[in-house]
Amino acid sequence: MLVSMPLPRTAFLPDTPDTRLLIDLTSQANDLSEAAHALGCALDAGEGSNLWEPLTSHAVTAYVRPFIVSKVRARLDEMPEVPGLPPNLQSVHDRIRKYRNTTIAHSQSELVMPLPVVIIDDEGHGVDVIGVTVTHPMPHAFAQRFAELISTSEEIVDQATQPVLERLRAWLRDETPQTINDWQRPKVTHAADIDFTAARARRRAPRFTNYWGIEHSPGHE
Repeated sequence: MLVSMPLPRTAFLPDTPDTRLLIDLTSQANDLSEAAHALGCALDAGEGSNLWEPLTSHAVTAYVRPFIVSKVRARLDEMPEVPGLPPNLQSVHDRIRKYRNTTIAHSQSELVMPLPVVIIDDEGHGVDVIGVTVTHPMPHAFAQRFAELISTSEEIVDQATQPVLERLRAWLRDETPQTINDWQRPKVTHAADIDFTAARARRRAPRFTNYWGIEHSPGHE
């Protein structure tokens, strides 16, 4: 016989230095998890797959997010609570950042070579002109080192998160049910999927919009 277990009720901690730190670390862990997932899918697909280049590129983008200036959180490599990378992976990290800046986010490196090509007939006459771009995706051997870098970064963030969780758990034990019940909840709104936008920046007061297709919208029958 199956027994239906009630889901636990939840609340959301108020704004404090430790909850802000937990939010930042959780956000950075999410980016690293996204990078790990994308790179794992690339390695599963294989270097010769059509998915290799877009998946490795997305992994680079997601990995570098925690290490660039943000308006809504601290940089991971500037947080005193987070230890640095081991020396054997620092050079990999530096190359990934350079690869993101010169190739993934901006087309500036010699890994991408656009060429004006002339099509020549059998007699040596030029008969057409086309533009051709030669690109060099991330090599498999380097992708494996990148996977090690992501995994190590995830472990570092997890280790930095544990003391914050312990402090918040200790603080929570002294809070009364009435106090917990009065804590602010995230604001959740709904909108049509055609209105999807990323124009609004994240704020300290949590807000989230669900974008629905009309057939899946709340209240639609």
